[in-house]
Amino acid sequence: MLMRLAIVLAALPVAAVLYLEARSVVPLVVVAALTALTALMPGSAGAALLIGYAAVTTAFADGPPVRLGVLLLIPALHLIHVTSALAAVVPLKTKIEPAAVKAPARRFAIVQLISFGVAAFAAVVPGGTSIGVVEVLGLGALTVVIGVVALRI
Repeated sequence: MLMRLAIVLAALPVAAVLYLEARSVVPLVVVAALTALTALMPGSAGAALLIGYAAVTTAFADGPPVRLGVLLLIPALHLIHVTSALAAVVPLKTKIEPAAVKAPARRFAIVQLISFGVAAFAAVVPGGTSIGVVEVLGLGALTVVIGVVALRI
């Protein structure tokens, strides 16, 4: 039950950010429906649909690519992903010991560090349509870092 509550709580900032960026009630309705689906059936495609909806909506919103709303969505959507995965395999009335979520919490933190590192890199890379040496080197370095970290997780 706790994991399903975590799904709902993690979806609240997602709904708030999408509502504030769209200035419409439509994102609230869509996020509420997909959150209910994810919380009631965590093994369904609800989490993937919620994450995809938020990503596409944010990608087509006005504003710079690295902004507060995007930075808030990154951990919130990742938390929805992690908690729905755990809720799908943990029986509903099972008591979860803190030690049981130690490894997923560590992986969550590592992924967030990498994600915010990429966001920081994206914030300092000059914009434009030309791909420069900095972008290619950055993507290469990021690929190596992700590969090394993935092998150690």
